[in-house]
Amino acid sequence: MRSLDMKDGPIASVLIADELVSPESDSLDVVVRLKDGRRFGLTLFTLEHLRRQLDQALCIVSPRMLLVRNLSDEAVLDAVRSAMSQDFERLGVLQPLINQ
Repeated sequence: MRSLDMKDGPIASVLIADELVSPESDSLDVVVRLKDGRRFGLTLFTLEHLRRQLDQALCIVSPRMLLVRNLSDEAVLDAVRSAMSQDFERLGVLQPLINQ
């Protein structure tokens, strides 16, 4: 895992995985740490990943899905900022606090 640190706003950092098969056709779980100490998990999907999933199933059910063009750092940060502007409490999964 690696961390993308944020310099402004309420987001402190975004933890992301490095082991992607393809940035254009995969999915990615990220953990967003806010400056107030809360952490939220989000899952980002590419359209190609969803297409592959629908080749094997009739539907996809994922209430906390964020769709991105690709899984570049730029797209990940854009998705996180968009989720932040639309209320993490609705889009992310609250993680337990870490005692540091």
